[in-house]
Order: sequence, then C-alpha cells, then structure tokens
Amino acid sequence: MDLHQAFETFLLPLAIVAGCALAGWILDRIAIRWLKGLAERTTWEGDDILIDALKGLPLVFGVLIGLHVATGYTSFKPSVLAVAEKTLTAALVLSATFVAARIADGLVRLYTPKVEGIGSSTSILVNLAKAGVWILGGLIALQSVGISIAPLLTALGVGGLATALALQPTLSNLFSGIQLLASRNIVQGDYVRLDSGDEGQVVDITWRHTAIRSMPGNLVLVPNARMAAAIVTNYHGPSRDMGVAVLGSCSYECDLAHVEKVCLEIGRDVMSAVIGGVPDHEPSFRILSLGDSAVQFSLGLRAREFPDQALLRHEALRRILERFRQEGIEIPFPVRTLHIASGKV
Repeated sequence: MDLHQAFETFLLPLAIVAGCALAGWILDRIAIRWLKGLAERTTWEGDDILIDALKGLPLVFGVLIGLHVATGYTSFKPSVLAVAEKTLTAALVLSATFVAARIADGLVRLYTPKVEGIGSSTSILVNLAKAGVWILGGLIALQSVGISIAPLLTALGVGGLATALALQPTLSNLFSGIQLLASRNIVQGDYVRLDSGDEGQVVDITWRHTAIRSMPGNLVLVPNARMAAAIVTNYHGPSRDMGVAVLGSCSYECDLAHVEKVCLEIGRDVMSAVIGGVPDHEPSFRILSLGDSAVQFSLGLRAREFPDQALLRHEALRRILERFRQEGIEIPFPVRTLHIASGKV
C-alpha cells in the first residue's frame, strides 16, 4: 500500500473525524457560553436547565457527523457501511435521548417544589420521568436500525403478566409510592408518626421505600406498601404549627388567680423569646383537675413545628419553677394521710 492509498484509507477519515470533533468542541465552548449569557438576562429558571443539558452535545454530534462523513471515504463493503450507518443513527438517537433525560430530570426537580401538596422533588418522580424518556428513546433507536418494535411490544405484553407476578412486592411498593404522591397527604419534609411508633421527617419517597429521618438522626426506611396501609399522624398537616401543653401543679393554699397571671406572663415571654415559638399566639391557662395533693393545671403554648415543642416545654417549665420560687407559689410533694384503726393485731 503506497502513501496515497494509506492517506485515502486511514488518514483522511481520521482527519475528517478529528476536524468535526474539534469543530464540535469549539462550538460547545462558544455556543454554551453565549447561551448562558442570554439565560442570565431572563427570569425563567428552566433555560439554565436546558443549557446545562446541552453541555457536551455539540462535541458528540461533531464526532458522529465526522464518522458519518468519513465512511464515505472508506473502501468498506456496502453491507458494512449499512451497519455503520444504522449504528451511527442509533447513537445519534441515544445521544438526543440522554439530553432529553437530563432536561426531564431538571424540570421535575424545578417544578415539583412549586406544586401544592407535593413539596420538594422526590426520587420516584425523577426516576419515572427519566425512565419514560429512556424507554421512548430506546424504542425509537430500535426502530431506526430496522428492528420492528411491534413484536417486542407484543412479547412484553405477553410476558408482562408473569413479570408482574414475579415482581409483585416491588410493583406494590412502586404503585404505593405513586399513590402517596398523588394523594398529597404525605410529602417530603413532613414530620410524621406511624402506628408502629416510628416517627421523624420524611426525607424522600423512592420507588421502593419512604425514607424517614428520626429525631436522633437515624434513617428509617419504610416500604411504600406498608406506608400506604399504616395509620399515619402528619404533624405538618393541615398546618405546621401545633399546640403544646405544659403541665404543672400548685398547692391548694395558693391564689389560683395569681398562679394564672404568673403562668400567662411566662407563656408570653416564652412565645416571644424562644426560637420555635409563635410570637402572636396568646397562651392559655386551664385547670385540669383537683389532684390528691395539688391543683393540676396546663399552660397552652404554640410551636412552629413538631420538633420545636421540646425546647418550648423545657423553657416554660424552667421559668415556671424559677418564678414560682420567687413568688412563693408552692409546688407540693405528694402527701398521703394514713388512718390506722386501733385494736388487737
């Protein structure tokens, strides 16, 4: 093989591919930077997602176009060229599918927090969106290379029943997760308590389980099917703020009107000074019962969220104890009077 034949067989196709790849890389650097500059002038957040999804696409397209052009300068057999043409077409479709999956991922993460009742984006929504794009792109890629998708869809339909039976627990968790999202009763960020006793903040809802972070910081993974069937108390619904009852007692000898006045002053101070309190909430004072050795009462406060109630209760009890000591209000110890009958033992 002389130098001319080597140039036409190897060097020219390589030069074409390298040139197209270089042009794609330059276009990627220049075009993306120019589009980013335009996006900064707009208020729509979606354009940033579109531009980020396009990163690297001009380079990939440049390589594919270079390979397509280079095949015309080779001496391969027509059958080999036909296979190469179909392969390049499928690669082009899959590249576009990859970009579309990126866009779907970004748009779901952008708009799900703005949908009332869904809250922040969850893994199951992101995965479903990306899976739908990849399935559609895969079918188009198969069709582009000459593989009919009709028999494939028929085979999938026939085997779907057996697959559903084999994957019944997995599918149960999947559809239960979709049901949880569709009902909007539990969303990411809610503080919940299950009838099993587990409680914490909902971190994510995946295709298999619901992740709950407990107060100590541990992660509790509850299968979606069990989550959907459980009795759940949502402490963030219908509103995040909640009432906090601070229990106390005083002696029967105390002036209850004075005790009420002192407790309400403490309650207002706690509401305005302690993080997690609701400043505009007016505390309430209620006598609960006349106990064996003391009058039992309750001071009603309000917390912004469920975890805030511990600090509010701590501060209220501490201030009640200190103030009662200053005011001379007695908190009696339990007292019992024993009557012993006289007589022979």
